[in-house]
Amino acid sequence: MATTVAADLAAGQIAMVAKARYTMEHIGVCKDLFTKMMLEPGNKSQYILKFGTAPALDLTDGVDMTGSSTLAITGSTHTTDEAGLKVIITKKLRNQLKEDAYKAAGVVIGNAIGKKIDQDGLALFSGLDSGLGAASTVLTLGFHAAGVAQCMGQSEPVPEPLVAVYHPYQINAFVDLLSATATAPPQYPKDVLSNYWRGRDKLYNTPIYGDGNITAGSACYGAIFSPMAFIYLVGWEPENWVEEDKSLRGWEIGVVADYAMVEEDGTYGRYMLFDATAPTS
Repeated sequence: MATTVAADLAAGQIAMVAKARYTMEHIGVCKDLFTKMMLEPGNKSQYILKFGTAPALDLTDGVDMTGSSTLAITGSTHTTDEAGLKVIITKKLRNQLKEDAYKAAGVVIGNAIGKKIDQDGLALFSGLDSGLGAASTVLTLGFHAAGVAQCMGQSEPVPEPLVAVYHPYQINAFVDLLSATATAPPQYPKDVLSNYWRGRDKLYNTPIYGDGNITAGSACYGAIFSPMAFIYLVGWEPENWVEEDKSLRGWEIGVVADYAMVEEDGTYGRYMLFDATAPTS
């Protein structure tokens, strides 16, 4: 007697598709740690002034003060550029996809622009005027402390507060000294950043943030810096848009941001060049 098995009716079966999962992205910290400035409407660039110092003079009682000093001013100009991406959802795909195609596209492009902004910020670390470490060198508490001390002790002290950003693999070298609490200092109240705070007194009370968007390898740049060292200049925040293309029979879903990640003062921090390979113990 013939028996009909499942394989015989494969063409008539519908495969069960589970709820979609998304590739996880690392949370970026740079845009919240840098000094944020908005490019005002009608302006094509931002000019930032910095006043120099002036020496005080010894005076003699009864003698007119004749010496004077010049008030020096320097400045820098920064402008923004656009960045973005789009995906196209065809009508056929939308009708055949069980998962909400628009929602999926929004998650993917939102993660992508966030990662790009953070990586643009991380790329600035290597441009700081000076730093510590070398390729294949392990980051230690001593190196971290030296970096903070150099910032605090140079002729123009780095404006406080100081923060540090390292790859999670680099942080592992002194993870036993990190705080067990996840409550961020009051100057960084954002919920996302509070999850990445790793500072305590043994680390010069410098908040330490792990950023997995730093490319792992034997020569990775982290940094200790003042938020005033870098500027996140914003023309406009990331904006999502949806546009129907009737001839294509689909919809374009995209995101565009107008911004710049720039170094404002290379003396206001130290790059930290150290190994960042996956720990095994």
